[in-house]
Amino acid sequence: MKFALVNIPDIGFSGKGYTTPLGLAYIGAVVRNLGLEVKAYDLGVSKSSLRKYYLKTDRNFIKSIIEFNPDFIGISCTTTNRFNVKFWCREFKKVLPDTNIIIGGPHPFFIPELYLDCNPFVDVLVLGEGENTIAEYLDAIRNGKNIKNVKGLAFKDHNGKVILTPKQDAIKNLDEISFPARDLFPMKEYDLKFGTISGNTATLITSRGCGNTCKFCCTTQYWRVVRFRSAKNVVDEIEYVLKEFPFIKNFVFFDDTFTSNRKHAISVCKEILKRKIKINWACWSRTNIVDSEYFKILKESGCTTLSYGIESGNDLMLKTIRKHSTVKKNYLALIEGRKQGLITRGTMICGMPEEKLVWAIDSIFFKANSGIGPGDLRMSLMTFMYPGTYWEKWFREKYTDFSWKKIPKRFRAGSFNDEFGNVLLPCYKWRGIPFNIVKLLCALYSSPRFRKLLRFKYFQAIVRAIVRLYPLSYPKSLYDPYTFLDLIGSKLISKISKIIKRIVSPIRQIWHDF
Repeated sequence: MKFALVNIPDIGFSGKGYTTPLGLAYIGAVVRNLGLEVKAYDLGVSKSSLRKYYLKTDRNFIKSIIEFNPDFIGISCTTTNRFNVKFWCREFKKVLPDTNIIIGGPHPFFIPELYLDCNPFVDVLVLGEGENTIAEYLDAIRNGKNIKNVKGLAFKDHNGKVILTPKQDAIKNLDEISFPARDLFPMKEYDLKFGTISGNTATLITSRGCGNTCKFCCTTQYWRVVRFRSAKNVVDEIEYVLKEFPFIKNFVFFDDTFTSNRKHAISVCKEILKRKIKINWACWSRTNIVDSEYFKILKESGCTTLSYGIESGNDLMLKTIRKHSTVKKNYLALIEGRKQGLITRGTMICGMPEEKLVWAIDSIFFKANSGIGPGDLRMSLMTFMYPGTYWEKWFREKYTDFSWKKIPKRFRAGSFNDEFGNVLLPCYKWRGIPFNIVKLLCALYSSPRFRKLLRFKYFQAIVRAIVRLYPLSYPKSLYDPYTFLDLIGSKLISKISKIIKRIVSPIRQIWHDF
């Protein structure tokens, strides 16, 4: 029996470069251990291949997969690549009608019945952690067993009824899982950028799950239980990668928050130091790291970059989104890390649901006070709505005409759309006076000279006093009806922004020339 793994790209949503699809690589290792012939195709190795394979048929690729003639095709589906996944599933069924198409990933996990209606070319969904489920499914197919007895599946029976089998048990000991089959993928062709890390880079995970319940994230619901690999197992994988792919010297830990468990992270660092492995690595982190000893051992083991999910510069907003952090902790994590010679970066969201205008203003002042430049402390002016998140549920309840099956045209405004008009990722976005005030202050923050003005405490006090006059408890979104105040105020602030830009641009040029 033959098994094809196909990585289907989106439109380059992340912008962080390209890397091995770890989920498919893990499945590849499981399938190969079962004795099947495995071949992997990555259609998203680079920006050029991404464009080549997004909703476009490629004869050479089709010819290649026909020649391989797999019994199964495994694909991972996310919210942003779902249209392209459906396109290629249709193409596969045209040329390989008897091949079973298996889909996994976070998007169908949360809406399995709806997804099977949206993509009729799929034979079965693997819901959640896939290693045990795919092994049981293949065993059932090989031995003619009823797949209804396999945990973690969704499929349609002969009558078109959707069957959901019981949830698969979480894998308790992650050390038992085989290392990802990276050799199936073109490792030399990937170019991942993460802080100081770039070029040939390997990714790996040291844990599954997250102990937090942030309103914008679905990780807790997807993985259900937080589990950690042993330090020995993690560093064994690092050594294996260095041996098999000697051109790789950089690593990125793809855990949701690698450093959130201090004991686990330190044990990995100590194991790297014990074996005298010389690598550069980066990771996502939480701002519960505030002491120099922790930063020191991270740096000694090869860490160069820590990226934090700051999200907000207001304590009440951090509490609202269940971030379990504080503004003080966020400051300390950014600044103390830099004192220890690490690159500390962060991401923030401004204009979230439930956020008051003055809280959003505090986020911009936080950026200015931190001393971190725009390139390392990025702010989004919209909130992405992923299935399975608290805010996605809130979004659907507030805008009852919204549906993942067919997103109404009115939700295209402010969302991520592809060139064909498909809404890849709906977003919640402010509009009117609040949005333009935030946009204006963000524009000021982009200039080093105006950042000094934003750090001036009396200027901050004046701005806060002005925005508190705004009558609404929190601003309305792009999808809510416009008020007269919004229309007039928005146009006025937009006009002021253009005037400031016309005044500032020549002055900045003169200063630059001087």
